[in-house]
Amino acid sequence: MKTIVYFDSGCPVCAAGAAHWQSRDWARRTAWVDLMEQPEALADEGVSFAAAMETLHVRDRHGRLVAGGDAFLLLWDQLPGWRWISRSVRAAGLERLFDRAYRWHSRGRFEKRCSSGTCPVPGAGSAS
Repeated sequence: MKTIVYFDSGCPVCAAGAAHWQSRDWARRTAWVDLMEQPEALADEGVSFAAAMETLHVRDRHGRLVAGGDAFLLLWDQLPGWRWISRSVRAAGLERLFDRAYRWHSRGRFEKRCSSGTCPVPGAGSAS
């Protein structure tokens, strides 16, 4: 089973980030699920569409779902040439700080986009 990354193609920054990380996956260890195309992808996990859009979610090869900074660390674990980042963060014991920084950065992202009138409709594909 591949590591699965759930992303928001309706967010220009998220879509660009997804394209960037996909291009770095030379070993093809990840699969990518666009939440705009599959808005119910995480519903069975008890993750609402709004919560899924608020923060990055990644499912590891064993089926464990993680979110936030931990999701980025898990993604980087899968990318040749980028594992050193996740290993460095963990070795320094900075997982909680990294997660807090990520969540602060992404806080309200989806709601802000919707309040500006650029909130795409789930299932309609990429807005960009």
